[in-house]
Amino acid sequence: MPTEKSSPVRQLKRYGGCRLYDPERQAYLAPQDLERLIRQGVRFSVREVVTGQDVTHEVVPPDLQ
Repeated sequence: MPTEKSSPVRQLKRYGGCRLYDPERQAYLAPQDLERLIRQGVRFSVREVVTGQDVTHEVVPPDLQ
């Protein structure tokens, strides 16, 4: 019986000033980059670097949730 394998969740980091960093691409993300990821269906999580707190809900625009 085949099992569906889910894609891994991409871990993004948020630095001071709301700068988002994608360690996979080794690059900072602009708001349009984040929107592109959402529209492509990429699963991701955003963590505040200093506190380690999950801030994904604060980063994703309400119209894309």
